[in-house]
Amino acid sequence: MRIFQWACTVGVLFSTSAMAATFTVSNTSDAGIGSLRQAILDSNTAAGSNEIHFAIPGIGPHTIALLSQLPGITSTLTIDGYTQSGAAPNTNSTSSGGLNAVLQIELVGTGGVYGFYTDKANGVILTVQGLVMHGFIANLFGAPVAGTSQLRAFGNYFCTNADGTAAATGPTTGLGVGTNETPAFVGGDLAAQRNLISGCGSSAIDIRSTTQVRGNLIGTDATGSVAIPNGPSAISITSDSVNVGIGGADATARNVISGNRGFAIRLGNLSAAAQYVGLQIQGNYIGTDWTGLVALPNGSADTAQTAFGGGIQLYSTQTGSSVAVIGGFGEGEANLIAWNQGVGIIAASNRASEGFDSRGNWVHHNRAVGRANLDIGDLGPTPNDADDADTGANGQQNWPEIIAASQVGDQLSVTYRVDTASTHAGYPLRIDFYANAMGGSGLWLAQDSYGVADAQQARTVTLTVPPGAKALPCVATATDTGGQGSEFSPAFDVLFEDDFD
Repeated sequence: MRIFQWACTVGVLFSTSAMAATFTVSNTSDAGIGSLRQAILDSNTAAGSNEIHFAIPGIGPHTIALLSQLPGITSTLTIDGYTQSGAAPNTNSTSSGGLNAVLQIELVGTGGVYGFYTDKANGVILTVQGLVMHGFIANLFGAPVAGTSQLRAFGNYFCTNADGTAAATGPTTGLGVGTNETPAFVGGDLAAQRNLISGCGSSAIDIRSTTQVRGNLIGTDATGSVAIPNGPSAISITSDSVNVGIGGADATARNVISGNRGFAIRLGNLSAAAQYVGLQIQGNYIGTDWTGLVALPNGSADTAQTAFGGGIQLYSTQTGSSVAVIGGFGEGEANLIAWNQGVGIIAASNRASEGFDSRGNWVHHNRAVGRANLDIGDLGPTPNDADDADTGANGQQNWPEIIAASQVGDQLSVTYRVDTASTHAGYPLRIDFYANAMGGSGLWLAQDSYGVADAQQARTVTLTVPPGAKALPCVATATDTGGQGSEFSPAFDVLFEDDFD
């Protein structure tokens, strides 16, 4: 039974009328007639876009224990676990809960081998769907040289047991998905495309190429409510990669990246110049369950380890300037980054190439050093300095000092000042006001432009906030024309605020 196929653009269906052959797995043997290994060998010798189906007799799940490395995939192939009797794809959307998929084919590596991989840079589209996989160096792995080949992972449970309730037993899985230099699609906007990637010994997804990650549960169980940690971080970008997307503005693209040992997302920057081109991190829940209402933190509860886990970390060995845009001001573009054991967003070493522009995100209740939610400079909240002459990540941009604020209806009147000399930042500064949430950001309220004529002077402005929004207490950030943003200002109109246990 053929369930679905996807085009290279996530969420777009396409026809497979040019399919050349279908090979059927009829037993759980490691090798021989009817085995998965033989089906791959047969597919590799056949031209066209082939499929591997499963028709193993008896009641599943059926476990295929692989005793040695499978052959590499050398031609376009879809390996479809949903063709096995009794299997069914997930029908839950990201807005309606976890995953209800029924998976009947479980592949187990004996350790020291890869799962499915291609070492052909060009001409191979490898699609893996409807499978449980664990015990491999990487469940799915791409070619070492960039080209036209693609990886696609849809509707799988990687690194967990067959029902997605716990990490798999037996040999530890390294990576859930390692793209290597091959462009990849991990999950998608359709309910059936959503993966569970939890319990991996290393990252759930290691990105080294153009990749889209959409709609997945990463670090939770299949309900999206209980932690099954990946580690040390969930998603890692470990080389210069352009056009990487994690989540999206539509709720169907939301990833839940929670319950992991280290950071939810770790953004590496190796060249400074090329990194972050086309990067999109939008609409994700980071540190919460699938509802966004219950804490499911990333990082360690050990207070000595809070610097080594949390929401999003930027790290670099470069000296140049580079800025990652995180979130957005359009509908659905903001990420929710809350209740993590570490910081919400952090520049790891305060280097200029670890810059970030946080746009519209809800970043609150994170338990970092000093309970910082955005962190540049030394660990913990960084005080403003006269004229803002310091350097480092985001130029250690000074935050706006809110002098006075009041609200009447949907009008917020505010007086503020930014102590940044016009020679030390790209003017005009973008000033974003947010509803306060434990010294972090709740709802993005409004935006103002702080021009050169205003530099280091008090400015009074009346802004329109969303209908019904409670704009006080509030916090603010300042961001220059290069995207270098400040930490949050201290909350205005708050006398005492501490709801941590």
